[in-house]
Amino acid sequence: MMVLYDNMLTMVILVWDALLPEIAESIEDRNKIFFLGGVVGAIGGIPVIFTLTIMNAGLIAFQLFSGIIAIISAIILVMAAIKLRERPELHQEMNLPGWFKALKQCLRSRSFVFFTLYRFFRVINETITFSFMFVYALLFIEGFETILIIIFGLGGIIGQWIYLRLSEKKEMQVLILQGRTIEISIAVIAFLISMLKGTEIIWFGLLIVKIILGGYSVFVNPYLLLITDEDEMKYNTRREGMYLGTNAIFNKIAESIGPILAVTVLLLFGFMQNAPKGYIQSDSAIIGIKFLLFIVPSIIDVIGMIALRFYPIKGNYIKELKRYIEETHKEKLIEYEKTKELKKRKYNPD
Repeated sequence: MMVLYDNMLTMVILVWDALLPEIAESIEDRNKIFFLGGVVGAIGGIPVIFTLTIMNAGLIAFQLFSGIIAIISAIILVMAAIKLRERPELHQEMNLPGWFKALKQCLRSRSFVFFTLYRFFRVINETITFSFMFVYALLFIEGFETILIIIFGLGGIIGQWIYLRLSEKKEMQVLILQGRTIEISIAVIAFLISMLKGTEIIWFGLLIVKIILGGYSVFVNPYLLLITDEDEMKYNTRREGMYLGTNAIFNKIAESIGPILAVTVLLLFGFMQNAPKGYIQSDSAIIGIKFLLFIVPSIIDVIGMIALRFYPIKGNYIKELKRYIEETHKEKLIEYEKTKELKKRKYNPD
């Protein structure tokens, strides 16, 4: 059931991501839409705050809760599908290759390879962060996990808004690299300060700054869609699904690596698994949690930054790509309207 659920969820997310370029062609508009989607997603994530309380009430209560959320989600998805207006002119020439050829073309794309490497390490970090929130909560007072989730959510939205405004003056790649460099520096400083007693307020404040600096996540999906724009320039067809699906394969691997890596780090520092309620972890285990919170993501981020530096869609090339897409889509719309008119005359000669 979990495999089926995850598979269906992935398919829904891929289709949702693939529709973004049909709603907007410019990078600026895609960034704004993805940001607004994140804000609405955060609002939609509010029920998560009550999940632990409902789970403690019993399995039946949790199943009813999940069922209600599923029904609401399905209604919203159907409404979105009905209201959305696609652009058929972009898909009138579907030169789709076979599965193996498509995969080969993906892996031959320099842009796709370096973006996938960058996102691979990012997904590892994301999985560790949100899967081990209950572990990070042990650094604070009991029951702090819910507050921590809220802090990460709000901090992420504030950070995305800041990066969105900065992107009006600076290129996305520059903002990501600069933001990550500062974020890593603050993480290392926060970890060193956290080794001293009585500095909780200082390093917790630095943690909040670190969360806000991670707002460059707003550029992730728009960045991937630049690759599909480049693909259209090469092959004269839109293949968002091909690139999103292939990228998802590697993301799933990263999602598996994240928890394995996190558990390994915690155990090396003496973390006690399945500890009874009220159990106090050892000093070395607490250091391990701080190491997982600050240092491990920083090391992974450095590797991701190296991959991002080789991502070729930047500078004047982005401007050239943008100009090509705008002109090509205008031409495709004119061609589509002509074809539509000819078909209309053919079936309605009078």
